[in-house]
Amino acid sequence: MKDKKKIALFVNDSYFSYLLAKDLINCNHNNIAKVVFSKSTSSSFRKILTIYNKVSKKYFFYRVGVQLLTKIFYRKKSVKYLVNKHNIEHCYIKNTAELKNKVDRYSLGFAFNFDLILKDNILSKFENGMFNIHASKLPKDKGISPVLWAFARGDNEIWSTIYKMDSGIDSGPTLTQFQIPILPDESAFSVYKRVCTESGRILNDKLELILSNKLVLTKQQVLLKVTYFSWPDKTFSSMIKKSKRKLINFKDVLLINESK
Repeated sequence: MKDKKKIALFVNDSYFSYLLAKDLINCNHNNIAKVVFSKSTSSSFRKILTIYNKVSKKYFFYRVGVQLLTKIFYRKKSVKYLVNKHNIEHCYIKNTAELKNKVDRYSLGFAFNFDLILKDNILSKFENGMFNIHASKLPKDKGISPVLWAFARGDNEIWSTIYKMDSGIDSGPTLTQFQIPILPDESAFSVYKRVCTESGRILNDKLELILSNKLVLTKQQVLLKVTYFSWPDKTFSSMIKKSKRKLINFKDVLLINESK
């Protein structure tokens, strides 16, 4: 790519976001104009309390545990670390209103676990669109934490979709879809690590195609009944208990530094 600074990233920084974004950033950091970090949840005790009241306690402590692992063991495995390493311009926002004066026009955008809704006034700033990765076979399993719901449901594989965002929720045309098998005795944590790593690799491999704007996108099917998941709640806890699967295994912590 001859022209520089074509790309903007929108990220809710976490270990999983790092796995999704690391290949793109490491291979194309000279072409990244800005990274926008959402502090929507982490900066608000009220929002954290709201999530606590919505979800099952099993899920809440799993989420807190992953955040602690990120801060203690994965300090160099975050998007923030890569941004600082490659000296990429970045900013932090608490709500979408703050985007108005912080986002210019770019060739391309990517969202990685971004927890704020990007509306048309922001999406229209990207010449070749904004792309997202959603870990399900869209239009099935839209919404929050599709990997966890599919895992608790007892699925034998996890699907991942790279798609171009529109004004709807997980509704834009798809670039590619692929599946990743769930291995025996695997935890939700370990399978999501693999899903994010593979999804990030495939996205980076397709970057030149996306920038050329010659890619073929497929309109999502219209289903009579669309599966939509909200926050993992008591129903989720009941499902994962029935499946006899675990959210995280002790060996996941023991092998924590094997991820690159």
